[in-house]
Amino acid sequence: MSDQGRSDVIQRLFDLLADHLEAWLEGDDFALESLDQTLQESGLSGEEIEAGVLALRSIAGRPAGAAVATVDEAPGVRAQRVLSPEERESLSPEAWGYLLTLRRRGSLDADQFERVLDRLTSSGIRPIGIDLAREVAAEIALLGGDRWGSNESGQGERDLAN
Repeated sequence: MSDQGRSDVIQRLFDLLADHLEAWLEGDDFALESLDQTLQESGLSGEEIEAGVLALRSIAGRPAGAAVATVDEAPGVRAQRVLSPEERESLSPEAWGYLLTLRRRGSLDADQFERVLDRLTSSGIRPIGIDLAREVAAEIALLGGDRWGSNESGQGERDLAN
């Protein structure tokens, strides 16, 4: 999309938003509730609406990457986990890719994924290969970590074979 085309789309979106906000200010209690229907009927794509959101945030002085997340919020379903420096030194790229695949496929939930990473990085083995990652992930996913000597917090210790 050209800059002019994007600008026209954003102007159209802003015009729709302004109309609904103005109607709400004039006493139409359902003006904001009907915005959803208006956006659907407008023919604007999700990408075009996202461009408008980014433009509004820019006008408000909040850069595009400045989204606020709190500890209370769970990460989104498609959120990508970023390795810490310690984890980067510990895991081979193959092991990391394997774990990400398990997470994406739903074989490991978020808590299990973190438990696997915790077990692997605290094992003392460097670099952690795919075989060890597979073994730890399978035991945590299938056995709930009981073989690992887990306690109430899900933490425990086990000697890992080299």
